[in-house]
Amino acid sequence: MAVASEKIQLGPCKVTFDFDGLEPVTFEQTQGGVVLTYEETTRDVPVDQLGTTPADVIITGRQASIAVPIVERDLEKLAKIIPGATLVVDGTDPTKKRVDVSALVVERLFPFAKKVKLEPLDTASTADDIVVLHKAAPSTNLNYTYSYDNELVTNTTFRAFPDDTGQLISFGDPDATA
Repeated sequence: MAVASEKIQLGPCKVTFDFDGLEPVTFEQTQGGVVLTYEETTRDVPVDQLGTTPADVIITGRQASIAVPIVERDLEKLAKIIPGATLVVDGTDPTKKRVDVSALVVERLFPFAKKVKLEPLDTASTADDIVVLHKAAPSTNLNYTYSYDNELVTNTTFRAFPDDTGQLISFGDPDATA
């Protein structure tokens, strides 16, 4: 059997949040691997005549997410991936910045959802290797260990929702048209 090594992909990827928007945010420095998860929930359809063997299985839902362990340290990007966060820039010295996160407001994630694109960085990868979550909201968890042998990793998961047309996830060239 011949091995089609060109179909085997290795290596890191870059993740772009809001890639169709005016201010996309791209993350190219990660640690531990970006994890794409696609799952289907199902329900067995039993009939008495088959006992416990299902006569059919129905897909009842689909979920997709991309977990991104970001090691880039950038306050402007951080403000864009924490829903409800505010980037504060000093009025007289624009090099002074901070990100404020308020606990006073309950935030729904859906309004923060935008397109997310995952692009493998393998030199042999093509547009066919791109994955798009059509509407995904970031959920960010920080657990920084400040020590000489640890990088500060910002764990962000982009959770997909169906877009206005019902699309959840696409595999392949985003420019392909029907």
